[in-house]
Amino acid sequence: MVFSLAWALLPAGLSWDFAAEGDANLREGNFIIQLQWSTLFLIAGWVCLRRFVRFQEVVSGLNPFLLALFLYCLMNTGWSLLPMVTLKKVIQFGGLLMIGMAFQVSEMSHTRWLKLTVGTLLLFQVLSLFAVVLVPDIAIEYTGMANGAWEGGAWRGVTDQKNNFGIMNAFAAMAWVALFCTPQSRLSPLMFGLALVFCGVNLVMSKSTTSLLVTVMGVGFFLLFRWKYVASEFVTSRVLVVMACLLLIYLHVLYVVQGRLPTWDEFFKPVADLLGKSTDISGRFDIWELVIQEIQRHPWLGIGFGSFWMGKGSASQPIIDHMYWVPFQAHNGYLDVLNELGGMGLLLFAGFIVHHLISLYRLSRFDASEAAFHGALIAVILVHNATESSFLRGVNFLAVLVVFSSIAVNSSLRRHRLAQSADIRPAGPPPGDLASRSEPEAQARYSR
Repeated sequence: MVFSLAWALLPAGLSWDFAAEGDANLREGNFIIQLQWSTLFLIAGWVCLRRFVRFQEVVSGLNPFLLALFLYCLMNTGWSLLPMVTLKKVIQFGGLLMIGMAFQVSEMSHTRWLKLTVGTLLLFQVLSLFAVVLVPDIAIEYTGMANGAWEGGAWRGVTDQKNNFGIMNAFAAMAWVALFCTPQSRLSPLMFGLALVFCGVNLVMSKSTTSLLVTVMGVGFFLLFRWKYVASEFVTSRVLVVMACLLLIYLHVLYVVQGRLPTWDEFFKPVADLLGKSTDISGRFDIWELVIQEIQRHPWLGIGFGSFWMGKGSASQPIIDHMYWVPFQAHNGYLDVLNELGGMGLLLFAGFIVHHLISLYRLSRFDASEAAFHGALIAVILVHNATESSFLRGVNFLAVLVVFSSIAVNSSLRRHRLAQSADIRPAGPPPGDLASRSEPEAQARYSR
């Protein structure tokens, strides 16, 4: 667990040479990355083989659409533009599934899961603080020169960019709140308060608006889903009704002021000004338009899992030609899934999300706190992917969390159901023909 999060957070190949070309090793691969993750995949496989009976039980309880997605991605190598790249991505996907199942084969509890998560993230937060003090040239990200001085000055710590550092702190704050609300954790209020302050300082210094929003939404969703007065079967409907009402009020106010329905720029400008963004979401509209044009060339099967954003000279070159920089994602997770896996892949992914949400609702009947944490996690990742891409993005930090969370939710639900069935099982042999048999024979028959 610790090394999985570590390899997902640290720069690729443990290289802090950010001046190097970003797409140099995209096709050939990186030996350090392969060594890091293949070691974890092998250890996870060994754990699952040692407890093969439990492994079979965990596999049988997985989200079926998650397994279908994996198999579809494997099939995708047959028509992928870069089949070897796609195959490597499939191996990463399967390895993450194996690691997530190894946790559940070992029967890792939710509390243990949270403790390991916050412990790992706290370690990297502390290391990042030391890096900012000792090696600021690496740990602080600058955007450029203006009037003879460097602009930016955002912390990225030991990660590769400020947004990843901010997301790390956002999920650390969510995990601390969830751990504090878990009775088994026995976390003191003083330690909880200090941890939140530390996360808050790091979030502010990352200067990442997205991360601040993720933190607020994540903690808010967790408290909402866990709150006993709204944690019912109608909680989703209530949230959607409230959001729809607020949106209608906002549109009504703009209509009264303008005398007409607002344009997109007029609608989004107050929010954009508040967040310090432009109304085209920092140029994302241009990328989305170009990606949609690419999707129209292969709408059903996609161009190939992980084979599009490969830097200069790849299939994304037409988009690079229209931009003033080299993008490595569509900055929209849904468009990237549709582009690489086609309509069939997007349908399987939608099925995975729907099944995951249903499993969360069922889990909330047994453990509201655990369901609330995983529900908040998937909720903020769904929102985050509207402007960033993390779904099925190899060993990306958020992609790792989605896989681990899905496996944990279904395994926990299976354990609760088994415990419930054990509680209602009759204590003695049932009445009927067994009563006329000898006691040993009756017991043997009942056991079978």
